[in-house]
Amino acid sequence: MDLNIDKITEISRKMKGKRKLANLEACKLELKNELNDLFKIFEQSVEMTNTELRKHPVVSRCRGFEASLLQTNFAELLFLYFPGNAFFGRNKRLTLRIKGYVFFFKKLNNKGLPMNVMTESVNRINNQIIDVNLFFDTDYNEAPILYFGYQKNKIGQYVHPQIVYIDEDKISFSIEASTIGYLPNLFSESNIEKGEVKVKIKNGRIAK
Repeated sequence: MDLNIDKITEISRKMKGKRKLANLEACKLELKNELNDLFKIFEQSVEMTNTELRKHPVVSRCRGFEASLLQTNFAELLFLYFPGNAFFGRNKRLTLRIKGYVFFFKKLNNKGLPMNVMTESVNRINNQIIDVNLFFDTDYNEAPILYFGYQKNKIGQYVHPQIVYIDEDKISFSIEASTIGYLPNLFSESNIEKGEVKVKIKNGRIAK
């Protein structure tokens, strides 16, 4: 019996020591609710960060304070929204493991790529190579790795949150909020500048 193309691809990747292949349409279908939640969490974490930053004059902020604050707020909400699935992995890497996928969280450069220091571990991630040293356990060694990333515009605002899938050292696909029908203009720079982005937490959940 002839194997279908998906099965052949899976076998080929396994022989090369690579993780399972992620597919754009499958991700949008299988992770629709989770992706909506991630965009909500990002929005709320930005609002929390901006509120806290207003308490500290720019001249008094230590190096990396803003980035660390955003990451902390994002992690706090991620743990709340995905209890048992979100955690800090090796090297304090913020991680979400859900429905057979692994998510990391990073600021993106102007090309949409994560702003990582290029180490051997990062090289393996960008090529979807199985790395037994990446996690404390092996349950998700073959799961595809995706990034939830964001950018900063020229005036320091957080914009363009998106999910990015990288393989063979290049972006295979990305998913923006509008791609899955989540409030297409929510993260437009005009809305952010007007202060129209509002999200509240109600009963431990992020309300629409």
